[in-house]
Amino acid sequence: MDRDDTIRHPVQRELDRMALLFFAAGSVGILFLVGLTAVSVFWRYVLRDPIFGVQDLSSMTAAVVAACAVAYGATQNSHITVNIMPKHFGRRARRITDIVARGGGAVILTLAASALIKKGGCGLACGNITSNLNILHTPFYYVLAFALGFFALYLVALLVIGLSHWNGEDPNEAIE
Repeated sequence: MDRDDTIRHPVQRELDRMALLFFAAGSVGILFLVGLTAVSVFWRYVLRDPIFGVQDLSSMTAAVVAACAVAYGATQNSHITVNIMPKHFGRRARRITDIVARGGGAVILTLAASALIKKGGCGLACGNITSNLNILHTPFYYVLAFALGFFALYLVALLVIGLSHWNGEDPNEAIE
């Protein structure tokens, strides 16, 4: 996909701006993980006194980083694309597979986000806490759900833009 901002649809430009929040949060999360790892290694191997709960902090931060990467990666066309259909079946088949892939992806992501919201809503009553520090999983489920919901919204935008270019070039078609 050509990343030239002048040909991108206004909805995509707005979603790209929203994705910068995921980029910023993910970047802060990575910096925190690097710092936490360095401090943890120093305490464990130099001071010979491991920090209690580092595993909990690392896993919860990694969940946020992964959620941010999925959402930001969607706007950067970073996810895997298989491009064999147009070569063998033509542009019409490509349009149909785009509808199936983008629409199906949006449905699956929406279902996953709603399941995360439902699971996160249970919270402490269901024992959704980390093993050492008892950090509640609820906010992390919600961050993951928000990221998957954003990705679903982006896929719907791509689907609508692709349908509006049915007879022409889809500006979001993967580069071959």
